[in-house]
Amino acid sequence: DKARTSPTRSLKGWPLMYDDDGPIPFDDMSYSEPPAPTVRRWMFRTLHEARTPRPPTEYIIDKYLETHSLNILYGAPGSFKSMIALDMALAVAGGQDWLPGVFGQGKGATVKQSPVIWIDMDNGTRRTDQRVDAMSKTRHLADDTPFYYISMPTPSLIANDVDSMGLLHDEIAALGARMVVIDNLGLVTGTVEENSAEMAQVMKNFRWLAERTGSAFVILHHQRKGGANGGRAGDALRGHSSIEAALDLALHAVREANTNQVTLRSTKTRGVDVPNAVMDFFYEHVPGTNDLDTAYFTAVQVNHSAAILKQSIVAIAETFPKGVAKNMLRELVYDDLGGAFSHQKIRAELDHMVEVTGDLTITEGRQGAKLVTVRGL
Repeated sequence: DKARTSPTRSLKGWPLMYDDDGPIPFDDMSYSEPPAPTVRRWMFRTLHEARTPRPPTEYIIDKYLETHSLNILYGAPGSFKSMIALDMALAVAGGQDWLPGVFGQGKGATVKQSPVIWIDMDNGTRRTDQRVDAMSKTRHLADDTPFYYISMPTPSLIANDVDSMGLLHDEIAALGARMVVIDNLGLVTGTVEENSAEMAQVMKNFRWLAERTGSAFVILHHQRKGGANGGRAGDALRGHSSIEAALDLALHAVREANTNQVTLRSTKTRGVDVPNAVMDFFYEHVPGTNDLDTAYFTAVQVNHSAAILKQSIVAIAETFPKGVAKNMLRELVYDDLGGAFSHQKIRAELDHMVEVTGDLTITEGRQGAKLVTVRGL
């Protein structure tokens, strides 16, 4: 109990031990080598790997969905977000352009023909059968088109469970899927509440799958009540900030009031800018029933510059559910579009959307201020 340690190091690298009679011989000491590491060292990359030539970025849907990517398509109830995702998925499975005319002159977004997995946790088998039948019918897809879907799978998909995500990994590998759609995020988080920081692990698991399989993941989700509530456009995405932070692309579906027209615009992009897509939804029922018979989207041919201005006005006005002063809205739109439109042009478009199209309404605020709101918001 009187032994003490000297700061002097022995040849073996261990401290010399002393008692009252001097140094203790090594043969009389008991010591052990440090344990071997139990965790494999990280494999760091160097500039050599960074500078090694690699193929260009590959797209599952040109300009929209990259391989190895994690994406969300979100919107309010009734915004056609599930139908848009289904249209994309069937285009990829069938090797057909998505939304002909989206780039003008009948040109659609080219796809990389690939097997697709669709996991429905929301609508059930009967409704999903109807939707897949109606939308695939208008594309004249053969029965053996590699589109694989399941509703309410057993065991359920739980994104914060390693075994569950491992099962999904194996299904993707077995089918060779390069696009995976999950409807919707809120139903696959298990015990994790979507407004909690634990969502970071859920999104990390999806990111791992996208990287390991090379697939483009498209996860359907809801927008926050009241939209962005006066903040940036991306604040309309519901849930913890770690959800948006994990994404390569967030696409917001906004349906125009009292119409079947919807605008798809990016509120978060990691790569190059994604073009807006404006489309109309058409459908027919089986005669004598309310069941879908056919369903499809067509690109809306609009004046490009006018559409951009209108989309900016609506998107910004939606962030102020209680209304925004008309002059303030004009300035915000001017800044949002980088001064591409004059104040006079923005003012004229605002008046047109109030007096002609009815997209906006004007109410009187404090001290007579004119407050602009989106109709029906």
